[in-house]
Formats: sequence, structure tokens, C-alpha cells
Amino acid sequence: MLLARLALVPLVMSGVLALPFSVLAATPTYKPMRLFYYTDNEFAKKSFMKNAWHVDIFAPQVYELKADGTLSGTLEEELIAYAKKNKAHIMPLVTNEKFSVNSHKDLLDDPAMQAIAISAMITEAKNRGYWGWQFDFEQMSADHRDAYSAFVARAAEVFRAAGLKTSVAVVAKISDNPTDYPNNLWQKLIGVYDYDALATSADFISVMSYDDPTSKGPAVQWAWLEKVLDYSLLHVPKEKLSLGLALYYWARDASTGKLIGIGGNETIDGIFVRRKVVVTFDSLNKMPVMHYMAEGVMYSLWYENAKSIRYKYDLIKAHKLYGFSAWTLGLEVPSIWNVLK
Repeated sequence: MLLARLALVPLVMSGVLALPFSVLAATPTYKPMRLFYYTDNEFAKKSFMKNAWHVDIFAPQVYELKADGTLSGTLEEELIAYAKKNKAHIMPLVTNEKFSVNSHKDLLDDPAMQAIAISAMITEAKNRGYWGWQFDFEQMSADHRDAYSAFVARAAEVFRAAGLKTSVAVVAKISDNPTDYPNNLWQKLIGVYDYDALATSADFISVMSYDDPTSKGPAVQWAWLEKVLDYSLLHVPKEKLSLGLALYYWARDASTGKLIGIGGNETIDGIFVRRKVVVTFDSLNKMPVMHYMAEGVMYSLWYENAKSIRYKYDLIKAHKLYGFSAWTLGLEVPSIWNVLK
């Protein structure tokens, strides 16, 4: 017993407090999982080839499920090889065909078609060495809430038996009150996602915490993001929660507030070259804003840089979330890699 008690006493050597190896080994180092989405274009490919070493999960949006359960799409062998070379897990997204209302209805209402889809996804993943799949079904009516949760649960169980991971992309929520969302978005877009059920089935949930429907400024208002995180943590364990990051800008007509553009770093660089730009920092939303005039109209453009992305990354680390899911490679301002690497 004496030896056991002594093993719990910190060691002091040369005036420096040192913990026993057993205590140090029992405390794993926390590191957020960095998921980056990928769409098939030259800017995305260039970014991935340059920054793959800083990507934990490579999530290309290249597959879709048709109404009859058929899986279509492919991923370049070059990208697969490069991801594996840089030790990035490959987790493709699979969407309901072109986010079609009809395709998801047929699939979710037909167990036989679901079986075809799940089998096809396992075969494709095994043949190409994928880590797993992320379901990115969108534009679904709230009426399919239970059917979608059941489909994900069924797929996740089979995937797990096959050694594959399952994740789900969900539209951001701030509550379960339909009146908290404008333009009937609860019924048309948001209400279909049962966070509790999906989190029970999946290995992690990617919350699309961007495209704030109430914003008159950036894609992500800070106060809205905090509400999204608060709601999500009530329904998804923190170790399964991946917070969405928007790597793109929102530009507005400064006088009317109308959203007039969404894009990435290539456009931002072009504006700096062609226009006289004044950059300020929106302290309320913790983001830089470009102010510039074009053809006699003043514009305001909110975007992410190293300073703004650090606020969000610190929030993720403070809550020890699973990590983040960033949309999307090729749109980012290069300085963000100084923070997210």
C-alpha cells in the first residue's frame, strides 16, 4: 500500500515539479479534427495540393444518391493518392440527387432502395479506400424527419460493421421553435434534422453554422453562432460536434443591405487590385470588412482572415468540440492556414 500511495505523489527534482509518467500518459492531448470540404474546381485542387498536410478529413462533394438507390459520382485517383500520402482521411459527401425533393422522398420511403444505396456505398468505399461517408441531404421537408433519421441509423449500423465511419451534415438550428426561422424555413429546410437521433447514430455531426438567415451583414453573425453552438451542445455530445466554418465572403450593397455577392479569395484579391479599399474590423461579429466603391455604388464585404478565424477556432477549442467542418477549399484567404495548421 505504501508503494501505491507514493506513486501518487508528484516528484520534485532540482526544484522542478514533475508528474509521474502514469499520470502524464493518462491525459491525452486534445486536438480538433480539421475537416475541409472540396468541390471540383481548379482553386480547390490547388489549395488541397498545397495544404493537404493540414487536413485531417478530406470531404469532397462528388457523390449523389438517386431515387432508385443508385450511387453516382467519382473522385480523381490523383486526389485519393495525395490524401493518403498526407495521411488525410477521405470521407466523401453523398447528397440526395441535386438536393432534389423527389429523390429523397422516394429513397426514404423505400427500404429496398435504401439497401441498394447502402450496399453501393460500402462497395465504393472499400474499393477506393475511403474512411467513411458524410450524408449531406438537403432541401427536405420536416415531414421526413423520422424517415431520414431511420435511414441514417440503418446505414451507420451497416457501415460500422464494415469498418466505416458515418457523419451527417445538418443545417444550423437555434431552437426547435418553427417561428424562430423566417420564410417557413423550418418546414422547408431545417426541421427535418433531429440532432439527438442523428448524433446517436453517427460518429460525428457537421453543423452548417453559416448562411445565417437573419443576417444583414456577414454569413456568420457572432451572436447567431453562439446560439447555434448553445443549441447544438444541448443535443449533440461535444465529442461528436464539428462546427461549420465559412471560408467565403458575403458582399452587400452598403446603402440597401442587399446581398449582391458570395465568393472567395480570388475575387477579394481582384478587388484590392482594381478598387480603392478601406478595411475595418467589425468588432460585433469579429470579422474584417472591406469597403469599396464600384460604378458609383458603395459595397461592404465581410470575409474571414487569420484574426477572425482564430476567434472561431478558439471557441471550438474552449468547448473541446470534435473539430470543425470548413466550406470550402479554394475560397479561403491564405492567412487562415497560419491559424488552422
